[in-house]
Amino acid sequence: MKRLLATLTLVVGILVSACQTAPLHAARKASSDRYLRFVRDYADTMLAHGRDRCGSIQSPMFVSVLDRNTLAMPQNLPPIEGIRKGDRSYRGGNPMHDENFYLLLHDLSRVTGDTRYASEADAALGWFLTHAQSPATNLFAWGEHIYWDFESETMGGNDIHEYYRPWVLFDESYRLAPEAMARHARGLWEHQIADHEHGYFSRHATWSKHVTHRGAEFPRHAGFYIAQWAEAYRRTQDAVFLQAIETLVNYFERVRHPETGLLPSVNPEGKNDVIAWPLSQLSLSIDLWDTADKVPRRLAEALRVSARKNDESFLRVQSEGRFERNGIIAASPYQTEVHASTGGCDLWLSGYGKTSNAGAAMICYERFLQTKDTQYRSIVLQVAQRYLTSEPDAALELHPCAFGDAIYLMIAAHRLEHDPRYLEQAGHFADQSITVFWDHGPLPRASSRVQHYESITRSDTLARSLLLLWSELTKKNLDLRYLDR
Repeated sequence: MKRLLATLTLVVGILVSACQTAPLHAARKASSDRYLRFVRDYADTMLAHGRDRCGSIQSPMFVSVLDRNTLAMPQNLPPIEGIRKGDRSYRGGNPMHDENFYLLLHDLSRVTGDTRYASEADAALGWFLTHAQSPATNLFAWGEHIYWDFESETMGGNDIHEYYRPWVLFDESYRLAPEAMARHARGLWEHQIADHEHGYFSRHATWSKHVTHRGAEFPRHAGFYIAQWAEAYRRTQDAVFLQAIETLVNYFERVRHPETGLLPSVNPEGKNDVIAWPLSQLSLSIDLWDTADKVPRRLAEALRVSARKNDESFLRVQSEGRFERNGIIAASPYQTEVHASTGGCDLWLSGYGKTSNAGAAMICYERFLQTKDTQYRSIVLQVAQRYLTSEPDAALELHPCAFGDAIYLMIAAHRLEHDPRYLEQAGHFADQSITVFWDHGPLPRASSRVQHYESITRSDTLARSLLLLWSELTKKNLDLRYLDR
């Protein structure tokens, strides 16, 4: 019955929004404060009620799961389609799940002049960085599988350290906890990378003690580590971080396929079923390009060359039409005789192992901003045009991030083309998302079929997309940086 009611709510929201006459851009601009109001109510509620109130230490960290009625942690956790139970930060907090929320708080301080938002973000992040670091490995209790448990006052989850997103809050993090950040960067080299000579590693390592693995050298994770090492080198001038960067770059050049140019993501030794994931490879390129400005010239040139090779293979596979559903590449074979794929790609699907078409296009947009390569621009606009005539499927259990990704893409397309249709559609999706996820109260629901709030479905992405849409309509020019890659 609950699922039926949730589906009916979604259907009604979509039909109401779709049947309304599309207002003119001027009308959207005039009513844009509505989006800012929802964002501020969400932020204000989290600041007041969404903090650690458990255990012997009540920290300023943000809670990952809340009952939207009582604004307390719920007694049970209903399942969400596409979300694995072991990845959820129940009774704790996870800054990687909240990264866009941190950005949103800083953005709110910029546009409203209220410094409280940024100060509270700093309080939460600073406490985490100085309290949630493994004494054995210097890895933080964050990411895909672990979090900081508010009741036990230590790491919660299954003791596997894996990045969930790129970490981009370097200026804030080094301002708040420079020694902890440098130790973490060193910990990634010493306790995440299994082979310091050849560069073998796994996206998984153990948080509580030194246990490394190999055979899952995902390119995107290598980019996340390289970004950390480059920042640490820039601030400490410790040459070990240059060694770490060069080791992983050399590893990928060594295993790059000689014909397709693709990089392996899953590379079990002694086997031929090697799988490539081009979006992961493209994410690596973004980090390589950003890193190049922070390291010595010789290494910087190697990073740019490697990134360009990734572009060539990604765009070649894209042009050859090796797509998953709905037109954006999700995965492609590393070797021509192997046709295995990783993950999936669709217009409105999200969850573990899935990237929406809008999310994939936004990764291309990030790379376009770096390279100005018109092929990436064309991909972004091609996908954006599909969303001009797309509506979410009410039969799906939709996550907030699916709408957030679509709004991000509409804003990006508008910045490229200045076509008002994209902002109109962004507003259309924003209105739908408010109907579906803010059916009552200041916190968005975790999916279209559950009633509680939970950060893992990326409510932070949706909320920040609403703030960005308000910014676009009012010409505040907030940074569109996309983190979900």
